Amino acid sequence: MQINLKYFGLVADLIKKKDEVIFFEGNSITLLEFQTRLHKAYPDLTTAAYSFAVNQTLIHGDISINNLDEIALLPPFAGG
Repeated sequence: MQINLKYFGLVADLIKKKDEVIFFEGNSITLLEFQTRLHKAYPDLTTAAYSFAVNQTLIHGDISINNLDEIALLPPFAGG
């Protein structure tokens, strides 16, 4: 399974990259499982505030991530 990642703002600064492709075994993974693996790879993220967008939709809670999904890690932002 291939996941396309995009990092923005403080998240990109912590990881020191703006995007990457990650491969996982199987056909799907939950967002919480994905986040656990991401924190193992990038421990600085455990203390950072960020939100997830999957396929350009903000996500609140756990969902299934599928092959070729795009996940963006977004820093906090204010509306106006």
